[in-house]
Amino acid sequence: MKILITGGAGFIGSYLGIYLVQKKHDVVFLDNLSFGYLENLSSQNFSEQKLHFIKMDIRDAQVNRVLKDTDVVIHLAGISSLPECQRNPADAYAVNVSGTLNILEAARYNNVKRVIFSSTSAIYENEKVFPLRETTLCQPTLMYSLSKKHAEEVCRSYQKLYGMDIVILRFFNTYGPHMDFRRPNPPLISYIIQCLLNKETPILHSDGQQARDIIYVDDVIALCEMALTNKKVKNQIFNVGSGKTYTIQEIYNAVAKTFGLTDIKPIYRTSKLLWDKYPQLFEGEYSFQAKFLEKEVNKYTLASIAKAQKFLGWKPKVSLEEGLRKTIEFAMKNK
Repeated sequence: MKILITGGAGFIGSYLGIYLVQKKHDVVFLDNLSFGYLENLSSQNFSEQKLHFIKMDIRDAQVNRVLKDTDVVIHLAGISSLPECQRNPADAYAVNVSGTLNILEAARYNNVKRVIFSSTSAIYENEKVFPLRETTLCQPTLMYSLSKKHAEEVCRSYQKLYGMDIVILRFFNTYGPHMDFRRPNPPLISYIIQCLLNKETPILHSDGQQARDIIYVDDVIALCEMALTNKKVKNQIFNVGSGKTYTIQEIYNAVAKTFGLTDIKPIYRTSKLLWDKYPQLFEGEYSFQAKFLEKEVNKYTLASIAKAQKFLGWKPKVSLEEGLRKTIEFAMKNK
């Protein structure tokens, strides 16, 4: 099967793509390297020279040519950093919405059998009924969440207008090898691991009691593989989470225990400082309102994964302890 992965040099894209290559699929990795890294394609005894890598933006008209003879597109590319999307909302929409539109139009022209679109649990940001279900009417506020919701709506439009087969996967907080350590505001587990690798004290926010649904990348990959060809999932939406929650303090303690550095304790500070590396958001008369940072820091997430279990027989298998051990081992080898 010929599979094209957008965002192929990113965290999930590189990990999934290499797995599918090992399964003997013909995989094309497409990435403009704005947030992806070629090192992700050479970290498992592969190299980008041996893999079919194309440096290209998903908004490029040449995407239409690249998709020729493709069976499935796994569309993972996008700007996922919340503060980056908030600081540059036009870029967020250009990539996350218009880029998705360009991929879908190219897929339509080339008769691609299925598109798998990576959405996000962030679109549930204002929800208060848990566990979060795919049928929830999502009304997000932050630019990242809003852009992904609108991209989902573009997908639904192509489903209805053209009869295309588009599966939407809403990823919850995913961790594992190839995580991005380089952002000004990296994902939580990436940040904690990077601090403890350097024996530095992590600075976290609020009181550590806020809880998140987190899932190891191998479990995400398993569901993605199932979604490649299964006829039952046509035009369906699935939550991709663990169905379990862990507090920030529990996550930190588990990482520190794996490192054997339980003597290093995090410093907790006010949620208002979460995006302090993006001062332009707080300048001028119309500055970003602190209440939304409080809400983002203290939000609770818990996925209902009943639908994926029903349609695919899928359920997460990797424990937090095992997932963290594998993630830390990878980080130590590649620091």
